[in-house]
Amino acid sequence: MIAKIQKRIPMVAMQTALYALLTQGQTTPVYDDVPDEAKLPYITLGAFTCKQNGDKTASIWDVSIQIHGWSEYSGKAEINEILDDVSTVISSVNVDLSAANFCVIDQDIDFVEAFPEEIAGYHGVITVIAKIQDVKNNVSKLDTK
Repeated sequence: MIAKIQKRIPMVAMQTALYALLTQGQTTPVYDDVPDEAKLPYITLGAFTCKQNGDKTASIWDVSIQIHGWSEYSGKAEINEILDDVSTVISSVNVDLSAANFCVIDQDIDFVEAFPEEIAGYHGVITVIAKIQDVKNNVSKLDTK
């Protein structure tokens, strides 16, 4: 009989590592919680989904996370530059989850969109998708009980 594995959700690890990657890899400020004194433009981390995609021997998750770009510029140039910078970082380097005992098997950009805000400026969203394995809780041998 194969032992059951624990299924840790990689949400905190992914958000922490993605924040670090974006902070180091481009110049627009990145926030999890936007302070009152923050000035546009900036980037925030948005909605996160996580779906189990493993088996009895491996804890693997299909993950998506939205990265939001915010600009007060009335044209599209600034938001497009921010989205391009983020896309370049995400497509160049996998998020490092090793400190939390997770591994990124695959990472890509699902889609990008930008649209004007109601009052002024532009808002853009990049949806990043990844396949993440929990390397701490995999089963590689038979349970002898």
